[in-house]
Amino acid sequence: MSKIVRLAQYKWTDEREVEYHFPDSWDVTPHDFAGANRPVMNGAQVKAAVTSPIGSPRLKELARGKKKVVILFETMIQPAKLSKAVSAILEELKDGGINDDQIEFICATGGEQIWTREDFEKKLGEDIPSRFPVFNHCPFMNCSPLGKTSYGKLIEVNTEVISCDLKITLVGNLPHGRFGYTGVCSIVMPGISSYKALTQYDKLGIIQTGFTSKRGLAEGNPNTLDAMEMAKMVSIDFTVNILQNNRGEPIAIYAGAPEPAYWAVVKDGNSHFHVDCPRDNDIVIANTFAQPHLAVFHRGDDAMRYIKPAGGSVVIITNVVAGKVILFNAGAFGKTLGGIQFTQHAIPANINHLIIHSEFPEARTPDNLAEKDRSRLSCLSNWTNVVLSLQNWHGAKAKVAVFTDVPLSIDSRSL
Repeated sequence: MSKIVRLAQYKWTDEREVEYHFPDSWDVTPHDFAGANRPVMNGAQVKAAVTSPIGSPRLKELARGKKKVVILFETMIQPAKLSKAVSAILEELKDGGINDDQIEFICATGGEQIWTREDFEKKLGEDIPSRFPVFNHCPFMNCSPLGKTSYGKLIEVNTEVISCDLKITLVGNLPHGRFGYTGVCSIVMPGISSYKALTQYDKLGIIQTGFTSKRGLAEGNPNTLDAMEMAKMVSIDFTVNILQNNRGEPIAIYAGAPEPAYWAVVKDGNSHFHVDCPRDNDIVIANTFAQPHLAVFHRGDDAMRYIKPAGGSVVIITNVVAGKVILFNAGAFGKTLGGIQFTQHAIPANINHLIIHSEFPEARTPDNLAEKDRSRLSCLSNWTNVVLSLQNWHGAKAKVAVFTDVPLSIDSRSL
């Protein structure tokens, strides 16, 4: 006999639940975030949310008399499915007198790789790339300076965006390590910023006010306030924020003026994404369904804090056909070379063993892990071998926490 936990896998390709088996003698507890199974909004509910803006006239009113409209949207490393919101936005623009040939979409890639037509169909809707031009932001050229924020951060953004007289952002909000939550903040920085601006921003680091930034902590966060200044200087007119369930579907939408709409989703988000998990586990299983592309870069440390101080093992599940995302500013481009923010992260001392489990293994998986710690790393593509290794280290008795989707999980009590 064995214990079975079903976990969502294969984001953007063959999304489905997979059974993961554990020894029957282990104490295995799944931990889902609080709002994972909230009811999905239908098209009419999405339209009602988009047409009931917070702190702003309706989008159709903002659209009247405009010549050139841009819809800025998040990349494929963010899990939200945007098609329902896109339909509602386009309907509002049409009612405001905007023709299709006045609209363009720009993917706010920041320092990421470019994305493809196939990606845009999945993200925005199958008909969007054939109806409208959909561009990738390029941080290496065609960016214009707009000055600096009061915090001294350079603002240099996509020139095409600046040329548009109606600017809309569309994003699925989730916890973010710098701003607390993604949203208009992350669309502008790093989303549509130049490589010079985003690398300078990261090089300057967290704003030195004694504030400790963490996922889910937006209120009082100077980095968030700084990014809001950027959004004002870029003249973002309207934003659509999507709170999502465990499959990237909308369960709540907060649309309107950038600041009040952002703070509304933050207010809902901390309870929505909350996970209650003790920090005395022998083993932590960190499923990264929502952001498997980023698992090795950023998501392991979110699970490691739940291992008991005396030590234990962490397994990161990262099943993504496309593999690790390419980050021009922070990725590796050779065995000893990387972007200007390329860093190799240390594994905490109480993590005796770290397993990266992927059915699509890559030899470059360890690139972002410190060389001195790689003796504690195992990259295993077969789940049976993962369990055998854990049994060898922990025996017949182990307390196991399984995070069903660690990128969408925060402990809001620690904020």
